[in-house]
Amino acid sequence: MTQDELFAKIAAQFPKIEKAAVPVKDYLTVRLPSKDDLLPLAQWLKTTGFDYLDMLTGTDFLGPVDMKGYIRQQNFNVFLPDGATPEIESAAAPGYAYKPVLDLLWSFVSIKDKARVLVKLEVPRDAARVPSLAGLFKTADWQERETFDLLGVTYEGHPNLVKILTPDFLQGHPLRKDYAHIKDRFDD
Repeated sequence: MTQDELFAKIAAQFPKIEKAAVPVKDYLTVRLPSKDDLLPLAQWLKTTGFDYLDMLTGTDFLGPVDMKGYIRQQNFNVFLPDGATPEIESAAAPGYAYKPVLDLLWSFVSIKDKARVLVKLEVPRDAARVPSLAGLFKTADWQERETFDLLGVTYEGHPNLVKILTPDFLQGHPLRKDYAHIKDRFDD
């Protein structure tokens, strides 16, 4: 089945879904109009043979990274001349339309048909809440916990939505563009 045929099937069931303006690689990439469409689409994809959730992740489109709070001491890397510190300055990309949203991405795979559908959804940074797919796909469990921990996305209905990568005392979400590290006992 071609991407156009697959998209036609998806569009017949979910007429509000659009093809993404910029696809990921050469995969069929669709954009959801609302978080309410995620669970019905995921259920439909699973019943039509997309029985594996390969990955879910997110990107913060707020703007350039705020370097405040990041460790910027001299780098004692022996491969750099004289222990030089590679200075990283955050700069806005000219002409890029930054916006206060998180762009979430799910990758559904049909192993039998060797096909993949990428599903994108924009959610506001202040209310980053979407339904959990952990009840449909076991692989969603830890991946949802990871995006909860690092980006602050709340997955409604997740059975155990707790941090998975960062310590409990860490404040904020390290992959958000406005994250500012607060020094703790491990920074010395």
